[in-house]
Amino acid sequence: MHHAYNAVRRRAAICLTLSAAALASALTAAITTATAQSYPTKPLTIVVGNFPGSAADILVRQLGEELKTALKQNIVVLNRTGANGAIAVDAVKRARADGYTLMFSTMTTLAVNPHLQADARYNAAEDFEPVARHVMQPMLWVAEKAAPYRSLKEVIEFARKNPDKLLVARLGYGGSSHLVAAALMAQQTIRFTIVGLQTTSQAYIALRRGDVQLMVDTAQPMLPRIQAGEVTPLAVTSATRIKALPEVPTWLEQGGADAELTAWYAWLAPKGTPKEIVELLNAEINRLLLTPRIRQPLEEVGGIVQPLNPEETRRYLRDEHARWGRVVKAANLQAE
Repeated sequence: MHHAYNAVRRRAAICLTLSAAALASALTAAITTATAQSYPTKPLTIVVGNFPGSAADILVRQLGEELKTALKQNIVVLNRTGANGAIAVDAVKRARADGYTLMFSTMTTLAVNPHLQADARYNAAEDFEPVARHVMQPMLWVAEKAAPYRSLKEVIEFARKNPDKLLVARLGYGGSSHLVAAALMAQQTIRFTIVGLQTTSQAYIALRRGDVQLMVDTAQPMLPRIQAGEVTPLAVTSATRIKALPEVPTWLEQGGADAELTAWYAWLAPKGTPKEIVELLNAEINRLLLTPRIRQPLEEVGGIVQPLNPEETRRYLRDEHARWGRVVKAANLQAE
């Protein structure tokens, strides 16, 4: 009898525990839904790991102005520079997951630095809630005007016969230009002499003087120089040709590589940000990206606008993390 009574009490306790858990879960869901429906009720802060006036800073401020109108709330852009973007990453990683702190970041910070910086202990796809992909910016191979080659295919053939003869400007150690050049060398089993420079302007001056014969950078800063006839475009690193330079073939077309390698920007939120808020932000950002006011200027400077939903953005970040990891390994670059 005593055992039967205890069994009944245990079953009752279990039922109460399950009921309490179910009630808590229902309340949490209701609160989350209500929060998402009223969101946002105060200004949003967007953390950027790049300096004011940088490409990332300009892009986020341009869309931020439109987002402010769409969400009916102020947008504060906070530049947290240093450690190649890792300071901004850490700040957002520690922020409250309530939708009021977001990060706008670059391919280098999110997909390359974890393979190159010993203290960059993060994985963008797993440690954050991916919100949206902003724009992809293909890299563009250009040659000095007096160079005898007019295509990337000719560059590859020349380099194969003349190892280390071609001097290629790279912008920063482990940057996208450095990695794209390294990827081509690894893919084609050729050797360039890499000349380290810090800025596009320095590389362009070196190219015009003949100190280097080639450089690779995002299309945007190169377009005015191409249009002025000052340099020769050889190839873009995207999977398809870009609207700004439809006559310039991709490096896939020329047999230079078997996959695209582009710079890109993405929006992320702290891990645990409610799904409803992430989806709302994704919908608004994607809608704005496809408006002529935002999309047209991006495409005019070589950008590719192909919005993704949050899960597609997560998969993209995973793929890019793996892709750039392979490039870093093939280039034999060492973590700093």
